[in-house]
Amino acid sequence: MATSIHARFLQDARTLLEQASGLPELASELKEYGYTPGKFQEGFKLLEEAEVLSRRKAVEYGEKYESSAKLVKAWKGANVLYQKALKVARVALRDAPKSTEALGLGGPRNLSVSGWYEQAGDFYANLLANDGYVRALGAFGYSRERLVEERRVIEAVMDTRDETAIEAAQAKAVTAARDRKLKELDDWVSDLRAICEVAFYEKRDELPKLGPLAPTVRRHSGGKKKVKAA
Repeated sequence: MATSIHARFLQDARTLLEQASGLPELASELKEYGYTPGKFQEGFKLLEEAEVLSRRKAVEYGEKYESSAKLVKAWKGANVLYQKALKVARVALRDAPKSTEALGLGGPRNLSVSGWYEQAGDFYANLLANDGYVRALGAFGYSRERLVEERRVIEAVMDTRDETAIEAAQAKAVTAARDRKLKELDDWVSDLRAICEVAFYEKRDELPKLGPLAPTVRRHSGGKKKVKAA
């Protein structure tokens, strides 16, 4: 279910539990069916755990989106440096045929982060490993120091990508844990709703007090309304 539906379910489940356990006229009837204060504590515990995980999910996804934005910014800035150096290298090394293969001067640029890094990383690594290439670019304002610094910027993109991958994995793990807990809570709430149908079978006017998740008594029906946590 969508985030807003999750939030509504948690809110309605809390209302159901608080009313069922807190209103004497409801609690006394349900106690006859095993819903003692201790039993209700089980439900409240599941509810609170689901709420905590829902809040954690929001935080984790916020950090994931922030990290993704940081990656895009870092990649964009580094690519500008790489593209400029690449164009200069094509001019400076026009008469050095071997440089085309060694530095990857020809062909299209890869559009994925990993593919881009392979091309840019090889470019700077092989360039800096060849003093002749460095001298050639030096004639166009690219000192070894400048090239080394640009290579650091390229490497930083991959560090940011790794951070983003970690944030994404954490967000995914918390979401899975939240969904499992919602499923547990949904099952618990569904059982309570089914028992309420029995406990208040002759007192239907009491059911609306349970809030939005109050069951509708149906004769000869044992079905339970489920709220999916998927």
